[in-house]
Amino acid sequence: MLCPFEYYACDDETDLSAVPWQQAGEVAAIDKLVTGNDARARLVLDEWRRLTGDPARGRALLFCVSVAHAQDMTARLNKAGIKALCVLGDTPTDERRRAPELLARGEVAALVTCDLYNEGVDLPLVDTLLLLRPTQSPVLFQQQIGRGLRLAKRKESCLILDFVGRHREEFRFDRLLSTLTGLSRAQLIEAVDKGFGLLPPGCHIHLQRQTRVRKLVQQNWRRLRTELQAYAALRGRTDIRLASFLAEQAIELDDLYRNSGRSGWTNLKRDAGLLNTPAGSEDDYLGRRFGDLLHIDDPARVDLLLSLREPDATYRARDKRDRRLLQMLAYQVDAQQHQKGSGEDFLQRLQHHPEQVAELVELGEVLQARSSLQAQAVPGLEDVPLCLHAAYGIREILSALGWLSPSRRTPFQAGVLALHERKVELLFVTLDKREGYHERIAYRDYAISPELFHWQSQNTAGPQTPAGRRYLESPGNGWRFQLFVRAAKGTPYRACGPVTLERADGAKPMGIHWRLGVPLPGRLFREFSILRGD
Repeated sequence: MLCPFEYYACDDETDLSAVPWQQAGEVAAIDKLVTGNDARARLVLDEWRRLTGDPARGRALLFCVSVAHAQDMTARLNKAGIKALCVLGDTPTDERRRAPELLARGEVAALVTCDLYNEGVDLPLVDTLLLLRPTQSPVLFQQQIGRGLRLAKRKESCLILDFVGRHREEFRFDRLLSTLTGLSRAQLIEAVDKGFGLLPPGCHIHLQRQTRVRKLVQQNWRRLRTELQAYAALRGRTDIRLASFLAEQAIELDDLYRNSGRSGWTNLKRDAGLLNTPAGSEDDYLGRRFGDLLHIDDPARVDLLLSLREPDATYRARDKRDRRLLQMLAYQVDAQQHQKGSGEDFLQRLQHHPEQVAELVELGEVLQARSSLQAQAVPGLEDVPLCLHAAYGIREILSALGWLSPSRRTPFQAGVLALHERKVELLFVTLDKREGYHERIAYRDYAISPELFHWQSQNTAGPQTPAGRRYLESPGNGWRFQLFVRAAKGTPYRACGPVTLERADGAKPMGIHWRLGVPLPGRLFREFSILRGD
């Protein structure tokens, strides 16, 4: 168990833009900027007093960049009336052992150190951390804040003061915040703008003006290229894998795959100088279009991507199901109505771009690692290559059902699709309709419970219309219904499985309560019960 924390990223005018982060010379460069820096030292003391009232009554641990910096700050604290001890690697063993005891008894208010208490020492009574050694390393950052998060009697929380300085644009502040919060970059971007509402009880994060307005959690193509070049310099240029690069550099797929401009793993490697082959005719197109595959979590579809690693991309569809899976891939990548053709044709075309085939395999590895979904056919659609509760775009769903085919690519934008030959109607639900819909469209759709879903029909449906009778007379009329739900336009649908009529009322539109054949998992219920259009 860890105690709550209050984290303050304090404005600091120290210019750290020239520091070579995670490279030779980093420590020396920071040391030169902070040791003997009167303005920064005054700021540290002022912020400490402002946020605690009386630093002399606390139990603080200060992390410095060097021995000289630690000694300098110790002298300044004692001069300011805050009794402090400097504890370093060459401090006599007895003094190092006694220092935490003196802090615990309140005989000193602060221990000042450099690379000594980062790990392996239990200091549960520490209630204040001052991070005076700027870092780009999530490991070091986590080690430092971990010294203050131990539980102790009469310890309510830990105050963390982080003096962040002014950095160049490439500084990855999001890595540090992710370490502290567990939030993804997308969640951090929202939290920086709207507040950190997802923190555990008792925890608080405050980013002062300079920290808040700087683009701390955003990536652009130039930064990605620089990060890959630096990563290759450390790891070697051969066999750099997408999964390792993303994990070790704390980069998300959405940062790499973009709707416009340069996009994709192959293009990034080429721009970083890691590929010597000439660019292909479809590199830019495929690099962007692969971004429409990032939602894939269906195990069968991930396996399809991984199977492309076979020598010379010799993958061949074995049966109708495999052909449908290929068709789903083809029409998800090629999004335009005029781009008709079979999945086999698409694969043959892809084989002329071996680097993009390799990219799909590596993308499959990333998607496989982040998905925990178990393969389970959608009840009532067992012959269709769809997985219960998996994510799909509309083109993928219609291709899986054969409604879209190599010879047929009819545009579809409706909210329902009746497949008369199957006597199955597909219900496509978008919960948040604030964007991309006509202002007169105001359907109220939401999950009532994991077993019940409230759905409003189209405005033309009433008890006496063919569609309304189809709903009201089911299941006796032989019609079955399948529910697909997405949170908002631009996000994938989730295959929620078969639903049966529970009750209905109203007309044009009708309000229907559907009972789900398989209850929604907790995470989907929470997502689908939030956006109720209230």
